[in-house]
Amino acid sequence: VGDGADELFGGYSFMWGSEDDEAEWKEKRDKMCAAWTFSTEELAAMYGMRQHSPYTEPGTVKWAIENTGRSDCVGRRPIRLVYGGDRTDHMTGKVILREAYETVSSWRRKDPIEVGSGVTVIGHDPYWKDQISDEEFEKEAAELLTRGYRIRGKEYLANFREFERCFGRDGAEQSDIERLGLGEGCVDCCFDIGE
Repeated sequence: VGDGADELFGGYSFMWGSEDDEAEWKEKRDKMCAAWTFSTEELAAMYGMRQHSPYTEPGTVKWAIENTGRSDCVGRRPIRLVYGGDRTDHMTGKVILREAYETVSSWRRKDPIEVGSGVTVIGHDPYWKDQISDEEFEKEAAELLTRGYRIRGKEYLANFREFERCFGRDGAEQSDIERLGLGEGCVDCCFDIGE
């Protein structure tokens, strides 16, 4: 699997940033890589499989951290925005890998997993129209606000309902979940979210 490639080689668009500060880019990249976690090994084990993540191997990580910077990883290159389409000059990351492998898929646009899987639609209220009416949302959101919970959308309300179904009102049935004071923990519900 490709775990670690985006982090090491600037694959995420939020890493493309300013071209002026190579040292700042490297510092942010290195900090992110020092704290990364991946669930691939646990997921594979659940299904009786083994995984291999070459970009998380200590030698690969050490080499990348010591030998690559923003200019190696991020740049304007001809990218295919759609499969089979013409190439268009486009800012992109993982340049070092794209150039090393040079396959048809090497030069496609990088889309986050939530885009490719289609899951981005659940963050929009129209997706929930058959489960939560507008009137129901407005009424419940207003009532929950009086209890100290800010409900930003129908997806959030659906998740909050499930939380209370599992853990009781205000998490009372779960002894290791703590609701903190205003301005602490989750910004919308003040529950402890850990580190």
